[in-house]
Amino acid sequence: MIAILTIVLALPLGLLVRSRPAAYLAYAIAFGQAYTFQTALLVMEWTNGSTGAFPASRSQQLFGGSVSYLVVSTAIYAAGFGLVTLGHWLRSRRRQVATAQNRLDGVASPA
Repeated sequence: MIAILTIVLALPLGLLVRSRPAAYLAYAIAFGQAYTFQTALLVMEWTNGSTGAFPASRSQQLFGGSVSYLVVSTAIYAAGFGLVTLGHWLRSRRRQVATAQNRLDGVASPA
């Protein structure tokens, strides 16, 4: 769920939101909501006996299985910030090219 949100939302936020801190904040808020919802769903499944995200028995350490969940979700979070940064860079690059094109058109036009 958070990986899909990151792919769908992070790059467009960087492209569409003019202020980079505002894009970061919007991504962080959306990620926080999705992460909370995903964690709640995983905990509910775990209490019903699923071992997909967390260990099955008390003999295993609880943090053993949870650390991998933390590492993967942190990597997805960081990748999202990278995509927002990439989107903002692409936006500024596209604007620079358009500005340079306008300058060239203005100089080359006859008076």
